[in-house]
Amino acid sequence: MKNKISALLLAALLLTGCLPKTDIPIATLPATKMPEMASPVEQNLPPLRYAILNPTTSVNIWSLFDKEGASYENYAVKGEYWPRLYHLAAPNNELTPLLADGFPSLITQEGEFLTATLTLLPDLTWSDGSPLSATDVAFTVNTALEFELGLNWAVFYNKKILHHLEAIDAQTIKYYFSSIPNAGDWQQGALIGVFASQSYWEPKVAEVKKLLPLTEDNLLMAEYQIQIDALQAEAEIIAENMPNLNQKSTEYRAHEKLLIDRQFRRDSFKKKLELAQREKREKFTAARAALYALDDAREPLAGLWQLSAEEEGYIENIALVSSHFETTRYTTYQRDAAIQALLANETDFILTPHGLTSDDISHLSEDPAIHFTESRRNNIRFLAFNHNRTPLDDIALRRALSCLIDPEFLATEILDGAVNPALGWIHPENIGWYPGQIEPPCTGLDADARLAAGVRQLKMAGYLWEQEPSPNHAGKGLKIPSGEDFPSITIIAPSDDPSRANAAIHIEAMVRSLGIPITAESIPADDLFFAVYGGGDYDLAIVGWSLSLFPDYLCDFFSEGNFYNYSNAAVNTKCTQFLRTSDISQAREQLFQIEVYLLDDLPAVPLFSTKVTEAYRNFSLPFDGFLDGFGSGLYGAPALLKPEK
Repeated sequence: MKNKISALLLAALLLTGCLPKTDIPIATLPATKMPEMASPVEQNLPPLRYAILNPTTSVNIWSLFDKEGASYENYAVKGEYWPRLYHLAAPNNELTPLLADGFPSLITQEGEFLTATLTLLPDLTWSDGSPLSATDVAFTVNTALEFELGLNWAVFYNKKILHHLEAIDAQTIKYYFSSIPNAGDWQQGALIGVFASQSYWEPKVAEVKKLLPLTEDNLLMAEYQIQIDALQAEAEIIAENMPNLNQKSTEYRAHEKLLIDRQFRRDSFKKKLELAQREKREKFTAARAALYALDDAREPLAGLWQLSAEEEGYIENIALVSSHFETTRYTTYQRDAAIQALLANETDFILTPHGLTSDDISHLSEDPAIHFTESRRNNIRFLAFNHNRTPLDDIALRRALSCLIDPEFLATEILDGAVNPALGWIHPENIGWYPGQIEPPCTGLDADARLAAGVRQLKMAGYLWEQEPSPNHAGKGLKIPSGEDFPSITIIAPSDDPSRANAAIHIEAMVRSLGIPITAESIPADDLFFAVYGGGDYDLAIVGWSLSLFPDYLCDFFSEGNFYNYSNAAVNTKCTQFLRTSDISQAREQLFQIEVYLLDDLPAVPLFSTKVTEAYRNFSLPFDGFLDGFGSGLYGAPALLKPEK
């Protein structure tokens, strides 16, 4: 996580557990039946009309799934043009075969690599009739790894874990891993990535590959590093001996000259290494830019949807799988015009990652034919403690404060239902990973009982008051177990986020009832971010993060080396195991134990997640709500929607 946050910090400044067995089957949720190929022309189904708020751009597959060509509209319209071996079927995010014949083999050790194989369905073809084979998958993945592509490519094919692919024959793919993949790298990574036609792309990519760094470049940099390390070691030995010598002696002067020589040569190699590293980065940048610019005219495709028409202002796709809608039309509108189009029955769904505003909802509510759906965002806002500060490093204090905070009351009463309470670290809507509700301390108690429980926690730990708290008055003269007065503390929240700012004010009032001198302070979001993740200059903070489906974020947040200065050996061990297994059942058990540890030790307190509201007409939804919404989470879910009866 430090790498992730360090990058964010830079942007802000500019504005060992045991290894699990590897010979294990790949456990999955029950698979759904592979979608059958439809004959759209014969279906005579009504069109599904989407409004998009920005036009798509002309990008090839390499650019689309990297930062260069990434946009919500591009993904919504074009994301399913290319095939995948598996997908995560909604709503449970079940790993479901699309073009693969069943599931992969065991992951086993083979020489220096860990390997697994899988088989494609027979007789697969691209849209131009050419065979679709294992060589297409291997070519695509190896290209993404060789160019070190980022964003979605890096999520699909993690270069730190996945070394390369090999096509054993036309139907058999072999994966070679440098280290044990976890479920995020495997089931929710490499197995669901897109791939392209080798016969189409290989001649084009071959020219661009010439721009990539050479193998000799890496060998030269490795040699530079060897020289730097050797000279540094020599310099340290010389420096250690010098204090034992007479500074006026010939031997001392000889050591001094040697030290200067080693430091000079070391620094010279450092400069050479820095130059070589910069040249390598520049070569990668140039090669990727050339890859993104490659023409993709008449590229054969084999995804679930295919482009059928493109005119000024709209794009139309046709279904290549059984679907209640034969075609989908994506028309570009300004936001206000999109609202009017929905009211005028000129569109069925406004596709936006941001959902609707309260004004939008009020306006659209005037039409009874328009329906609304509300979903939880896959994010979390939580109360973070600085464990480097006393007494915030005291578990008794954290448990007492947690008792006072009722996430459901906070969400429904204080924040007027604008958010969803977070009763744990993994949301129930993340069905594949949700461990079931693990009740935090004081769950089910009313406010008075929560206060009494908090007081008991502190008294048992040695905290004392001159006037003990009660429902009728706040505590006074609180002293920590050492006998010192409880220090004044501050809870910070971002001023541009009303929900977090108001939550801080509410928590301030609850904590003051214990007699703790606390002040809520709203500050700019950048200042809060730097205080928590840069300088560590804070007591309490309400922070917020977007979450991934694969819940490795828990280990980013709270395992060894985290930014909250929290330390728990049991969490570290379980995180190591969780991040080194691709066995789903094992991973779920380890994840459950991690959450139990966290809700017992309370390094932070989950508070709430935000909501997204969407409006639609003329169709029915396949299920109630979806994590991140149907627009943001499923890009409108065109294959799942049914015409309204």
